[in-house]
Amino acid sequence: MDGIFHRHTKPGTSPGTLAGRAPVPDEALDFTLVEYTGDDVQVLHGVEVDECRFHLGTPGRTWIDVAGRPSSDMLRDLGMAFNLHPLALEDVFHAHQRSKLDLYEGQGFIVLNDPVYEDGELHPRQVSIFFGENYVISFHDHKMDIFKPVRDRVQTAGSRLRMFGTDYLVYALIDLVVDRKFPLIEAMSSHLEELEDEALEHPTPDTLNRIHQARRALVAFHRIQWAERETVLAVMRPDVPFIMPETRTYMRDCFDHALAVLELVESYREMTNGLMEVYLMHASNRMSEVMKTMAIITVFFMPLSFLAGIYGMNFDRDHGNMPELGWRYGYVFFWGMVVVIVISLFIWLKRKRWI
Repeated sequence: MDGIFHRHTKPGTSPGTLAGRAPVPDEALDFTLVEYTGDDVQVLHGVEVDECRFHLGTPGRTWIDVAGRPSSDMLRDLGMAFNLHPLALEDVFHAHQRSKLDLYEGQGFIVLNDPVYEDGELHPRQVSIFFGENYVISFHDHKMDIFKPVRDRVQTAGSRLRMFGTDYLVYALIDLVVDRKFPLIEAMSSHLEELEDEALEHPTPDTLNRIHQARRALVAFHRIQWAERETVLAVMRPDVPFIMPETRTYMRDCFDHALAVLELVESYREMTNGLMEVYLMHASNRMSEVMKTMAIITVFFMPLSFLAGIYGMNFDRDHGNMPELGWRYGYVFFWGMVVVIVISLFIWLKRKRWI
């Protein structure tokens, strides 16, 4: 079920413990280090933690991007190199955290979510960002290089990322994660349009399941986006260290984008509720048509059954009992009555617009 994740640490475990998650065989990490100043930039791929520690002492600004699920040993080494708080490292290690901003001594920690929509289901994927005075460390669960557009902008001479401090880089990463939800919303919108056409034209028993699945995905998306909007708002607070007033101006635009995504999610969630009502109404109408057809058949057969019952009793035709049994044209008379009754019922039902 969406939204249910299991923590494997035992109750009472010491806070900041990096243990409990089962290892995944394909958890090979992709380290990318970007060292940049206003005049120069250096991009290194596949670096080691020791090399990251060396760049911490350089005069430029350092951005380390880690793609994939890091191991506990790697997080401990990186935490010691950059003096990262163990509680924040625990949140990176145990993914699927709620979006938030945590402030520690000399550093900030941001959790965001970059979900994907596949086969009608929403799969959350965590993005974690550490930031200090001259460094930014980002983690994202999936191996896809989602921050490549930001890295390309860093390599562009004269860009704001090169001219501003690390706070502008933090803004750029947050803005990219927020804006990546617009294509996701478009994919969900296309899926809902297909479900709407299916519900209106040719619903099947599986249609209701798919509508319910889409609604559950939107509920999970709404929960994710609500927390993310609050996180963007928290980063804009004046008391957040290392975030300059100039960068807060850009953060307001990022907040507008987060709010727009939230409003779209809310509207599409209402749309799925309407789709469920349309499907149930269609099913009710279909049942009414079945009952109407059965009622019409019953109306036609009731008088016919009455006549068949009378003439099927075979009373003796003597002494005035059922003289029609002895008529030469009794059989023809019987069928004539049947035809007249059927035609009369048909005309009456047509006038009532029941058929």
